[in-house]
Amino acid sequence: MNKNINKMLDILLQQKNFITNKQLATLIGVTERSVRNYVAKVNSSSKGDCLIISSENGYKLNKVRYGIETDETSNMNGDGRLLFQIAFLLAKQGDYVQLDTIADQLNYSRESIRSKIQKLFVRIKHMKLDVTFDSKVFTGVRLIGKEEAIRLLLEQLVPLKIFSKDRLVERLSLFFEEMLDKSTIKNVIKLLDEALANSTCTVEYKTYVKMIVHLVIMIIRTNNNEYIEHLVAYDRDILEFPEYKMAEELLKYMKLENNNELLSLTYYLLSLPLDIDNSEVFMNDKNNVFIVENSLLKTEKYFGIPVFSNKKFRNQIVKHIARLLNPIRENIPIFNPYASELKHEYIFAYSIASFIYDDLEKQMDLSVPEEEIAYLSIHIQLVLNEEKKRELNVLLLVQNKQIETLLIKNKVEMFFQNIKITRIDHKLRQEIPDCYNLILTTVDEYSDNYKGIKIIHISRNFNSKDIQNVQRFVETSGISDLIENADYFHINEKSNIAALKRLLDLSGYSDLFDEFKERESMSTTEVGNLTALPHPFLTKFPYHSKVIIGINQSNIMWGEQNVRLIIAYIPAKQLGINNNFFRDVYIHSSNLNIVQEILKTQKKNDFIRIWNKERGY
Repeated sequence: MNKNINKMLDILLQQKNFITNKQLATLIGVTERSVRNYVAKVNSSSKGDCLIISSENGYKLNKVRYGIETDETSNMNGDGRLLFQIAFLLAKQGDYVQLDTIADQLNYSRESIRSKIQKLFVRIKHMKLDVTFDSKVFTGVRLIGKEEAIRLLLEQLVPLKIFSKDRLVERLSLFFEEMLDKSTIKNVIKLLDEALANSTCTVEYKTYVKMIVHLVIMIIRTNNNEYIEHLVAYDRDILEFPEYKMAEELLKYMKLENNNELLSLTYYLLSLPLDIDNSEVFMNDKNNVFIVENSLLKTEKYFGIPVFSNKKFRNQIVKHIARLLNPIRENIPIFNPYASELKHEYIFAYSIASFIYDDLEKQMDLSVPEEEIAYLSIHIQLVLNEEKKRELNVLLLVQNKQIETLLIKNKVEMFFQNIKITRIDHKLRQEIPDCYNLILTTVDEYSDNYKGIKIIHISRNFNSKDIQNVQRFVETSGISDLIENADYFHINEKSNIAALKRLLDLSGYSDLFDEFKERESMSTTEVGNLTALPHPFLTKFPYHSKVIIGINQSNIMWGEQNVRLIIAYIPAKQLGINNNFFRDVYIHSSNLNIVQEILKTQKKNDFIRIWNKERGY
């Protein structure tokens, strides 16, 4: 059930509007009654305002409260703390521990402990840390792993959401009761506050709590004479990072001046989203610089995005990757609470980031987590945002007074700097030259001669709704033909790979199957709300850009989410078309009502009608 609750919260986090009970049940893959039970369980565990808002329109996440308290982790005595206690006891013992011993020490029945240990085993496997869970009949269970991995495991088991701002010390003391006294926890918080102030570093509250928990676990483990061993710096660049100086300061205050502990804490701090000045830091290892810059050069040649030729962009990305190399090599989880949102909203940037890290993984023997790919996608999105947009020629067809017409023209060009109104007409014309990308009009009746050009009807004062409609057109400029010429199929497959193969076979692109499959192996391409956007990485472009729509008869697992709508995309040579199309898919897939309308379509024309309706024309 807890896995389904987490899935429910992830789905609600993606929604901008209310989602019905039926829709939520479909996305999770459970009954509507189960959804009601999950919502009741979450809301009963949160104090004050409900975490999930219920109305006649369905459910919506109270995002103001989200991240403070959720599901059972809000309960100090829930599974969150018990799993931590079991893991802590096993880590402290080091050897096999019998279930009866664990049950006696934690005051639980043997059967309860057995079920929790099974749950702990699943959690450990999901975390992908260098920790294994071993059990022997009549002997007991134990944890096997290096000290740094054991600490990361313990930290991952701490439910950070229970530590509210107003009761931080009390809740920390209660959670770590009998492991560390309250005065030491207060001292840890004081030392961290001083270190952050000295480094002029600011952090979000959740990251701040995570740092405290990490330091507390470090103290508990070293008090038990468990130290990190045989950890070496991969390069001397690490000594120049402000995170190294912060780690040095913290350990000095704690009287724990140990080189391996220092490097480990530095790597850990580097894995966090700290707002700290790294402007003077650069990668000094010439071999690493060559490898990273060579990957950026490949990326620029492939995508046409100036991540190498533009020195500012190149340096920003190299610095970012330099900061994360050592934590990634040490298999330290990259803390990115917004990974899912970034992957969905910056789909094209995320795909480019995946391309870069796939190349680096092959050359540097890395295994890069999705959380870091999502972070790199932010830097890529900044590059995409600065790319010069194609200027659009627009015809303004109005029957307004001259002053009103001038106001509309000025408003349009003020809001959209890449739109140029090159002609204003006050009456219907027999023919419209094809040099125009768009017609904006206040006229109710259109001439049949205008069918080849996109037309957006606007109000006489060009209001906010008009701006949104034009914005959608601008963002999807150059890609309308992709939807008009898309292939459209209904299929009935049981897996994402089988669905991909079927669609490519039906559309005549089966020779690209291996490239699509390789892209899925890097990071699955589900984008939420029952939708997936699979695409290949091509070194050559033997085809024009192409969209293949597949509607599967039932839900199939695509990564961590259920999917029915598959939008397979073969990219264009032009960066702008790819960027706009990925953005267009995000706009549609983020609206669950639109997705479900599409899933009900039986013919391609119905699909096109619904898609274009969402664009606003």
